[in-house]
Amino acid sequence: MPPQDLGRKSLLVLVSTWGGTALGMLVSLLIARLLGPTALGGIGWSLGAAGLCMAALLPGFAQAHLKRLAEGQDAGRCLGTMAVIQLALTGALLAAVATGWVLGGAGGASELGLVFVFVLASQVSGNFADMFLKVFLAREWIVGYSAITLGARVTRLLVTLAVLLWAPSVTAVAATFPLEGILSCAAAATLLARQHGVRATRPTRESLRGYWTYARPFMVTTPLALVQDSVDRFLVGHWAGLAAAGHYHVARALWEALSSVIAALATFIFTRLSALFATRSAAGDAEARRFFWGALDKLLFLVIPLAFVLWAGAEAVVTLLYGAQFHPAVAALRILVLAAVAAAVVNPYTHVVYALDEGARFVPVNLLRVVAYLAALSVLIPESPVAAWAVGHAAGLWTGPAGAAAARLFLILFPAWVYFRWTRDLAGMPLSPRAWIYLAGFALLLAVHHGLEWALSSLGALPVSPLLSWPLPAAAALGVYLLLLLSAHGGTRDNLTYALSLLSPRRFREFIVTGFRRT
Repeated sequence: MPPQDLGRKSLLVLVSTWGGTALGMLVSLLIARLLGPTALGGIGWSLGAAGLCMAALLPGFAQAHLKRLAEGQDAGRCLGTMAVIQLALTGALLAAVATGWVLGGAGGASELGLVFVFVLASQVSGNFADMFLKVFLAREWIVGYSAITLGARVTRLLVTLAVLLWAPSVTAVAATFPLEGILSCAAAATLLARQHGVRATRPTRESLRGYWTYARPFMVTTPLALVQDSVDRFLVGHWAGLAAAGHYHVARALWEALSSVIAALATFIFTRLSALFATRSAAGDAEARRFFWGALDKLLFLVIPLAFVLWAGAEAVVTLLYGAQFHPAVAALRILVLAAVAAAVVNPYTHVVYALDEGARFVPVNLLRVVAYLAALSVLIPESPVAAWAVGHAAGLWTGPAGAAAARLFLILFPAWVYFRWTRDLAGMPLSPRAWIYLAGFALLLAVHHGLEWALSSLGALPVSPLLSWPLPAAAALGVYLLLLLSAHGGTRDNLTYALSLLSPRRFREFIVTGFRRT
């Protein structure tokens, strides 16, 4: 494989993910503009509640699916195995939700209840689509993957736009959400069969046992992770109200756009390391270390300036996209930017542990983390009963969305040092010294930017509008940051050359054309 194939594949996944995220943000923007913060908050609350329900689907099997595919096992057998598992779990979930709905006396469904049902349906359909899409990721058929995901998202956007124009209501908008998963599932299954000759085949006892063996620790860790991912949305809406949930939803949407940079490359870190660690050897471990250090370095090289630009322009981005009424989202967004920077360092190391089939190590750690996270949310969301009792009048110094964002940052950092020790002991991969250079560079970016902003404002040399006041100090800070990297990191010039070469239109066009060929 050409050395830059992984870079181009990561870039294409990133473009498709960002494209999908941008379209999702556009949907949020349209809802916010046309229906207001309360409607957006209702969708945000429903996403959180549906995410909590989805924990029952035991998504550790999805990770096992990607792992077995990455190891080179038969794709048809893997699809059949995952289909049986997914159908059984989904049936149990829907039966439980229906029972709760009836016992809860929700026969005459409220508007919020219907929104929840449609959001849950969208996540269920997305899970079935993901079963097929993971084959594309594991086999690195990224062109088809990107075409499917973007095509389904664009179609859903057009349908949502039509609903907003002709029958604007939050329930009708939510009813369009399942369409994306349904289209992705149908398109992925068709393309796999026709272009790659991959069709689901009957699972065997061995394949089911193989999935179960890998997924068993995830029976605990992944539901906890889903709770951690959704409970902040739910509690902000529950304690601070739907308007605050709408503000937090905006901050999380922008944060997820930045986090997708990490997810794109982290997926290939996991699949490549899974293949390299499938049969352990000294040579294979050495190759895995070289690959990991290079991938982590390039990830941080990309994420740090992107995170800084989002931090510096947070007020302008939120105001321009969503309007002045969403200004309370700015503080939460900036705290979530810090969380994204922390995740860029921490998350790749967790993928090393998973690639080594050592996921059981996360069980006691994640049990501790979820308790600590709930405690942090209870203290940091000022409208919570615990915060009102513990901090009293000081709670008015920050908002519910900002408190939830601070708890998210805490969750990523606690206990990251344990992961670094595991990877050092298991694979000779301690925390990279270059990570400290990038983190110091990010701190320098913030210091230079805000220092210049304050100095120029004092002299009256900056526009009064926050929409126009940030680019000049930000550009100067980026220049200082580049000088730091050139002096402290010997691979900076190579990273710059590599990044520019990935953007070659001719080579990228050839890459796209090759991706559509039959295998």
